[in-house]
Amino acid sequence: MEDSTIICPADSAFSSGTTAEIHISALPADAPESGPGSRQAEMTCDAILVLMTIVFILYIRKALEILPLTAGCLLRWKENLNLEFNVKNSRARDTLAAILYPSACILSYRYGIVRSSFLQEIHPAAALAAIAGATVLFMLLRALMSGIMRPSHISSKTWKAADKAFCTYFIPAAVLSLIVSWIQELCGAEAGTIKMTILYIWGAIWLVFLLRKLQIFKNSCSLLSAILYLCSLEILPMAVLAAAALLP
Repeated sequence: MEDSTIICPADSAFSSGTTAEIHISALPADAPESGPGSRQAEMTCDAILVLMTIVFILYIRKALEILPLTAGCLLRWKENLNLEFNVKNSRARDTLAAILYPSACILSYRYGIVRSSFLQEIHPAAALAAIAGATVLFMLLRALMSGIMRPSHISSKTWKAADKAFCTYFIPAAVLSLIVSWIQELCGAEAGTIKMTILYIWGAIWLVFLLRKLQIFKNSCSLLSAILYLCSLEILPMAVLAAAALLP
């Protein structure tokens, strides 16, 4: 059987009266100049996390003493009192919470937990500063409300243990969300999946925090009073903060 393939000269492509179509694959779109997905955001967040890691390593000896204590507070409400009554451990807890604080701001910004369009348009460093400032303002208002609403029949140590429990439960929430998000990043998970995982971790630990704080209050006052304190000092302020974070 003869080969029927006809080989035409190269110039026939230009003289045949038809125009050859050349398909050029589109180049990938440039990354946005601002917002969590920008290169600047990645570099800024990574730089802050590196600095935080260095400080954490320098503080690792105390951290290894405090982490088991905060884990115990997740399981038993009386551990909150034991932790607070030990001044040395209480101060070490506060220091560790301050070291881990930037991680919550970074996770909130990088994975879009805070959805404000204002943060998408400014430099990543300014966006992180805005998130940190808003959170600090929230904590100051919360402390002010706590001081105003403190009942006289609850001992100062018990009230302080309940008030500082936020720092206690923030530590496992920050550590777990950092570890899990890092593992998911290595596995190639999408940002939306990581965001939901972080929210589940924070939500679960916050519910445990509410339960333990209710138990602390109930030990010194009636159940109704404990629920009222909890709604006024924790649930309502957190609902306002969450609503502000989710607004476009």
